[in-house]
Amino acid sequence: MREFFQGYFDRLNLTTILENLLTKVISLLILLLLFYIAKKMLHATVRKIVKPSLKFSNRDAGRQKTISRLLENVFNYILYFFLIYCILSILGLPVSSLLAGAGIAGVAIGMGAQGFLSDVINGFFILFERQLDVGDEVVLTNGPITVSGKVVSVGIRTTQLRSEDQALHFVPNRNITVVSNFSRTE
Repeated sequence: MREFFQGYFDRLNLTTILENLLTKVISLLILLLLFYIAKKMLHATVRKIVKPSLKFSNRDAGRQKTISRLLENVFNYILYFFLIYCILSILGLPVSSLLAGAGIAGVAIGMGAQGFLSDVINGFFILFERQLDVGDEVVLTNGPITVSGKVVSVGIRTTQLRSEDQALHFVPNRNITVVSNFSRTE
């Protein structure tokens, strides 16, 4: 048994293993640095280009905040997707095989993720129909459940309200069936 382990360790090239490990660690650190820089640049772009251009439109301030936060969220999702893709590539995992398997698994997960998909679809309708904007005073109703407060954030998946007692409520968009908006005059 001892000869087996001795032969195994003799054939093991620690220099190559350490070089590969160091190369991957350095690549990951560079990738994380580039990700951080790209994220900061995208947020700065939204703040310096998109927000001022929205001010020239005929949209109110709440709608401008809603659109800019939506753009930031979309950019964040795209950046994180590429970050995960690059990390898996650096680690040597077969990303194309994983994506093909993810497509098949996606169908199965999609069946179980109906709530999430419902959140996203309802979120798009809430945003595009302008049912509510950041800063609006609203009451959200789903059957006997009502939540009221000032809209803090409108996302694709959830809407955040700050109630009078300063509690922050995260309401999944699929649970919003009736919107009573007290900030609208139209």
